Order: sequence, then C-alpha cells, then structure tokens
Amino acid sequence: MKKSKEYTQIEKKRFLPEIKNCVSCKTKLKRHMTLSKKTVITLNGAVYVTHIGYSCPNEKCIERNKVYRSAAADSLALPNFTFGIDIIALVGYLKLGKHYTVDEVHKEVNERLKTYDIQISRRNVMYLFEAYCALLKASAKNTSDPQFQAWVEQIRKNKYCIISVDGIQPDKGEDTIYLIREVTTGRLIHAQNVLSSDKNTMKEVLSHILALDLPITGFISDAQETIVSAIFELWPDIPHQTCQFHYFQEAARPIYEGDRAIRKEMRKTMTAPLRPLRRQLADQIARTLEEETEEARNEREQLQIIDTYVVSAKSSMNRDGSAPFDYAGLKGYQDLDALEQSLEHLKKKPMQAKRR
Repeated sequence: MKKSKEYTQIEKKRFLPEIKNCVSCKTKLKRHMTLSKKTVITLNGAVYVTHIGYSCPNEKCIERNKVYRSAAADSLALPNFTFGIDIIALVGYLKLGKHYTVDEVHKEVNERLKTYDIQISRRNVMYLFEAYCALLKASAKNTSDPQFQAWVEQIRKNKYCIISVDGIQPDKGEDTIYLIREVTTGRLIHAQNVLSSDKNTMKEVLSHILALDLPITGFISDAQETIVSAIFELWPDIPHQTCQFHYFQEAARPIYEGDRAIRKEMRKTMTAPLRPLRRQLADQIARTLEEETEEARNEREQLQIIDTYVVSAKSSMNRDGSAPFDYAGLKGYQDLDALEQSLEHLKKKPMQAKRR
C-alpha cells in the first residue's frame, strides 16, 4: 500500500457552494454529500480541502438531484491533481514566458515550495506543463468538441447557468491565466493567458462566453474591479456576486495577520524554555527506570505527567489556522489557558486533602 505523504505545515479549508438557493424553485439548499477531501499543494503551502455539495430538498423540484458545488474549491486545482492551478500557471509562465528548461523550472518551483518543506519531482513538472498547455487549448477545443456542444444544448434546455471567473497570477506584474467555469456542473468553459487584466482585456476574455449565447442567470468572481466592470458592460441585466470565500478572506485579513503575529511571538517566547525542559525531564524519567522502588515509580509517574503538560504547551504553538475565521494564535492561547486552569486545579488538590 502506498504511504500517504505527511506535511509539516498544512491549512484546513472547508468549502460550501456560493449559491444558497435552488436556481429552479428558489428553495434553500441543504447539505447533500461530501464531494471530496484531499490535499492541494499551492504556492502558499499545503491545503487540506473539504468540498461539501448541497442539493435542493424540495421533492417536487425538477432539479432536486442536482448537486451544487463551490466555485472557489474547484478553482484551487484541476480534477485528480494534487498541485494547484497557481503552480500550473507558474510552470507554464516559466517555460513559455521565461523560456526556462524543464530542469530550470523544476529548480525554481522547488525553491518556491522550500519554505513549506515541500518538493515536486521533475516528472510532475512535465505533467503540469502538459496541463497548462491543455488549459490554453480549452476554448478552441470546446467549440468543436461534440460533448461540449451537447453540454451547451443541455444548458440552453435548462434555461440557466451560473458562470465563475477566476484569475491565477504566479508572479505580480506577469501573465495571468483566467479560468471560466459553469458553477452548477463544474465544467471548464474557457481558459486564456493574458499579459494585462484591464477592462478591455477582460471583455475580450469574456467575449468567448458571450459568443456561446448561454442562458446566464448569474456571475461569481472576486472583487477585481476590471472583471466586475467588464461583466456589467457585457451583461448589464445579469446579477453578479462576489465569491463569499474571497470576500470574507479579504475582510478578515488584518485580524488573521494580527493573529499570525501573536502565534509567532508565542513560539519565540516559549520555545527557548520548553526545549531544555523536555530534555531534562527525559533524563530524569530514564534515571527512575533504573530503580524499581515504590518511590521511583511515583516520581516517574509525576515526571510523565509534567512531560505531558510540556508537550501540550508545545502543541499549542503548532495549531493550524486558515483565513477567514480559523485563527491559530487564538486556538493556541485557548489551549494555554486550559493548561493553566488544569494546573491551578492540581495546586488546589493537596490543600483540599489537608483540610480533610
């Protein structure tokens, strides 16, 4: 059996559909199933993604069997890929934009991931470049693909679809690859690499969707002004919604950065005294193992309890968190507060025993 990889630093993110009500009968959606649980490697480290699908609970609804997905979750990585779309974009940019060799791309990507103690193989770099090329060909291939045409006809028959627009930029100021999907089916409709993200460029990217004449009922994207303006000019009567995950992530960023600073200070303050204390406890526990007296056993038991507290204190500094609402520093502080309360409880026990 293949052993699963372990990552020293990993964030946990849970994604729900951006759509809250059935597009057909407007009933509030309810949780239906867990679509996937997987680790995605991005340029910002490893992310454990839990993707939850929702469906319409109305038994009379003609779309009750449809499963609604999260556009934000789908935009992190391609199906069956561990490495994220941002890494795919970086590989393509380095290979085609910078004219790097495969070995040079391999070295550069590993240099980016070194901070998170992650490595990528040379073979995977080649696979990711093939994926990048496939994305760039997606729009041209779709127009002549019989399966795509059948999908378009089904969408027109349903008389609704929701479009998500997501841009991936591996380096600030460099090329951006835009991916356009239909949210309810997760279908990739168009992909395009552009040098600029101004409004006219975005209108040109979106013109490929306009040409399909789809019955669009809504758009989802981040709050990038040029995307919002381009959508409004091309579809002035179609509602647009900012992706809730991006919205809350940006809104909570100052708090998240402050929490990160707190966790960093906690590590700086506590690591120095805890590390030698653990070594000291290990030596003392080993010494008690040499004796099999009642006194030695009692001392060993007490030392092991103290060691458990020390391990718990160290663990509090390694809690994971993710924006927008999961704060590692706050969780670590709560862990330390619980340890303090436990120690205070232990200190009171001998006093209570004496009173008796």
